[in-house]
Amino acid sequence: MSTLKERELLLKLSNGDQLAYGVIFRLYYNRLFYFARHYLNDHEVAQDVVQDVFSDIWEDHHKFSKVRNLSSWLHTLCKNQCLKKIDHIKVMQKHERSLKYRELLIAQGALRDLDTSPVAFNEISEIIDKTLRQIPKQTRLIFEMSRNENKKNREIAKELNISQKTVEANISKALKLLRKSLHHYLPFLLFLI
Repeated sequence: MSTLKERELLLKLSNGDQLAYGVIFRLYYNRLFYFARHYLNDHEVAQDVVQDVFSDIWEDHHKFSKVRNLSSWLHTLCKNQCLKKIDHIKVMQKHERSLKYRELLIAQGALRDLDTSPVAFNEISEIIDKTLRQIPKQTRLIFEMSRNENKKNREIAKELNISQKTVEANISKALKLLRKSLHHYLPFLLFLI
């Protein structure tokens, strides 16, 4: 583009001319997108950055009357948006790593405190047996078919000639009672039941 045409375009843009803005958008969108994608290495993030650049261009169009080189100015705007995005991504990743680290510390502490002795397992088995003996016969039967025989809810419903909803309700009832009985052993409950 000749310097004269560029100056004309910039002057029109600085006066809020939407057609001038559209011309700049068509001329520079792809260039800025590939520039941003090269540094950000992410298609969607690069699109977001270039959209932000063009949004800023329109919002601050009056500043373009002082611009001497359109391409340089646009690439500088895009560079600055990329730097902001990289800073944002770095903060997010640091936060995610921090959360994962804290989760690992909690899991580590829980594992250290977890009693996996035969005594604990025998105690859990006794609590499960005692709880299952206290629940209604049909609920116990449905629960045992589900957990011990690995039958699906629809198979249990068909075999016992009841609805699948009834099977689900009975399993939920049994699990609720077991959770209550085994609240001190919750981590094991996830694996044993």
